[in-house]
Amino acid sequence: MAMGAALSALGLWVALLAGGSAATSSLDDFKSDGCSMFRDGSYYSCCYLHDFAYWHGGTAEERKSVDQALRACVREITGNGFLAGAMFWGVRLGGGPGHHTTYRWGFGWPFPYREDYGPLTPEEQEHVAEKTRSLCASLRLNPITGGYTVDAGKEISAKQARQICPDL
Repeated sequence: MAMGAALSALGLWVALLAGGSAATSSLDDFKSDGCSMFRDGSYYSCCYLHDFAYWHGGTAEERKSVDQALRACVREITGNGFLAGAMFWGVRLGGGPGHHTTYRWGFGWPFPYREDYGPLTPEEQEHVAEKTRSLCASLRLNPITGGYTVDAGKEISAKQARQICPDL
């Protein structure tokens, strides 16, 4: 009997070692909801880039940098520091990884798979790269404006598109 219990314990230990690291979960295709709880104004492209970074997530430092870039982009496009600040504080307060929302940091991963900050694993980075290649292949140049169509009737500038797709 002691031998049976020991074998069972050994089997459990081996199973735990084999599955010790969580398998990489699947990453949804990228989809932007625009400026989430703000109106999609002339600064939509800022929100699109911000959503792209939030989609795959990463470290707390990366999130802070992306939030600051959103604020700078909105301020540059609108000249409205109050709006830019309100959007910055909105995403800082409501966009954390532990929130079960469609606009949280790392929203492309199923919740609660990435419910905290942390660098992406090599496997996660490969998922992001695959999905990004697919996204880049879907972008269409608008020859009239020089921007890229990203959503129905929405565009980002060529410079912004190259932030996501350097080979454009």
